[in-house]
Amino acid sequence: MKALSLVLLGSVFLLQSTMLSINASVIADGTSSVPTEEKRIRKPANIHLLKGETSTRSILPVVPGYIEDNQLYICFGAPIEDEYLVVKDTESGEIVYSGTFIGNILVIALTNLGESYTIEIV
Repeated sequence: MKALSLVLLGSVFLLQSTMLSINASVIADGTSSVPTEEKRIRKPANIHLLKGETSTRSILPVVPGYIEDNQLYICFGAPIEDEYLVVKDTESGEIVYSGTFIGNILVIALTNLGESYTIEIV
């Protein structure tokens, strides 16, 4: 029984070293038989909400959002019902979206990537 345990334990160590050498050769070749999925990079965006010209608050409410694949995703906590929105890049002043919106998530295709945006409900 003791001899059988030693044989099994020895074979585990040999198998482990063989697998490590195979993995090292695959890494060195730069090829792998296991398909890898390309990860998309999600960049957080600073998005502030303005409610018309009457907003006098010093701290603006923040709306969650992110940028992925040259698109700005704005995620509202509650559904927006038939509101006219104007989204501006705060750095350049460029209007990236204006129109009537209904829903929870607004997706805007961007030509110039900024980091900070304002949403005005008109």
